[in-house]
Amino acid sequence: MKRIFLFVFGYLLSSPLVSFAQSDTLRLTLAQAEAQFRQNNLQLMATKLGVDENKAYEFQAKLWNNPGIYIEQMPYNAQTKEVMPVRQQNSEQVIQLQQLLLLAGKRNKQLAIARTNTELASDRFFDLLRTLNYQLRSTFYDLYYAQQALGVYEQEIGTLRQTVTLFQQQFDKGNVPLKDLTRLKAYLFNLTTESQQLLKKLTDDQADLAVFLNASPSIPLQPVLENTDAVQPAVGQLNLEDLYKLASENRYDLKAFRDLATQEKQNLALQKALAVPDLTVQATYDRNAGYIPNYVGVGVGINLPVFNKNQGNIKAATIRTQSSQQATEAYTLQVENDVRRAYQKLLQTDQMYRTFDQTFNGDFGRLIQGVTANYRKQNIDVVEFLDFFDSYKSSQMQYNQLQNDRMQRQEELNFAVGTTLFTH
Repeated sequence: MKRIFLFVFGYLLSSPLVSFAQSDTLRLTLAQAEAQFRQNNLQLMATKLGVDENKAYEFQAKLWNNPGIYIEQMPYNAQTKEVMPVRQQNSEQVIQLQQLLLLAGKRNKQLAIARTNTELASDRFFDLLRTLNYQLRSTFYDLYYAQQALGVYEQEIGTLRQTVTLFQQQFDKGNVPLKDLTRLKAYLFNLTTESQQLLKKLTDDQADLAVFLNASPSIPLQPVLENTDAVQPAVGQLNLEDLYKLASENRYDLKAFRDLATQEKQNLALQKALAVPDLTVQATYDRNAGYIPNYVGVGVGINLPVFNKNQGNIKAATIRTQSSQQATEAYTLQVENDVRRAYQKLLQTDQMYRTFDQTFNGDFGRLIQGVTANYRKQNIDVVEFLDFFDSYKSSQMQYNQLQNDRMQRQEELNFAVGTTLFTH
């Protein structure tokens, strides 16, 4: 049995490990993925058109009301028996020009509301960009660490499959007991099942990332993660008050609440202005007026605000102004809670990451060499060998998950403050 184990492990040490990377895989750094996302994401493109649409409405609000023209012509002159006597001096002909003039600054107030609508559309676009960018980065890290975990499984599965093949040959020769071979096959089956579950998650992440990038789903994507500590601020040195300020300046969903409150104030000013009637200016020409021929007159018209002074709309606008202000204050508290929660979760995860003994996770080849050396000293059997395998896999998975959790908590804080504090 000792010679069999030494032969098996010597063979494995000289054999190449299985690799899950494929030659047709598209390798992307996070910066490249974000650039492609901003350029190609269809949802972003559609929302950006909403900003352009509101700019068109803003342009429309700048335009003056069109003048009106009224022409009156006698259809038949009974004295001259002429139909449509346009050129006769004794025929009746009236021409009127009218122009509506908005008073109390209504036009400027409507234009201000239109501009705020454009700001709100821009807020929606940038908040969607923040949300989708967070989902993109989160999926990027999930996919990266899922591929790293799958690599560990494939290393172990490849090594264990070769082990089972060699032990099967030795069993057929009567050199290996059935219980050892069965134990190896059972562990190989468990590893394969676990890797299949991980592969399903990896497939989902691949599909999600392809949607974000508007990329072909037939081309596998492989995230490339650069140095995760190269440009990181010290988590413990971050100040909550500074983070609140960043969120107040960069959270476009919060800005949308503020802009909506501003718009409600603008609407209240407009409703008060609508209580002031508008002025109609008119010019009249009458060729054969009863008073004098070729009569030219000017006039003005205005509604008398006796019954309708827009009281109901003013009251409703006042209530909406108060309501929007309270909603803004409530959402500000929610944003601060988001920041505090994200910061505390990151602090806890980062502390755990810093205290983790990273030297414990040596590469797979050194582990096998150590196992072989222990067997030569008659310190381990097959059961202990599989325990080493399982311990290695568990520690690698835990460390992999801890790294992913750390990245995810950083992204949550980025998302909470509305800007990129942590880049990779």
